[in-house]
Amino acid sequence: MSSLNHPRTLLNNALQPMYGAAVHDHVRWEVYSQGPSNATTWYATIYIDDQNFGYASAPTRGAAQDAAAQQAYEHLKREKSTQSDL
Repeated sequence: MSSLNHPRTLLNNALQPMYGAAVHDHVRWEVYSQGPSNATTWYATIYIDDQNFGYASAPTRGAAQDAAAQQAYEHLKREKSTQSDL
């Protein structure tokens, strides 16, 4: 996967026009793990302006964050598409 198609990069690029350099003031992650060290599951939730835009679980922290970021990105794309239909 190229860095331009990486879910967190796509999400950041989608948020830049909305928030500019203040993106990090509008995005909050909650990431935690559960389970034994040989079978840990990571959970990631992404909030944009305190609204849940994505939640995922995966065997690694990065994979959980990537999946949650992908959900948030798709959510933003749907919102933008809906707004342009108005």
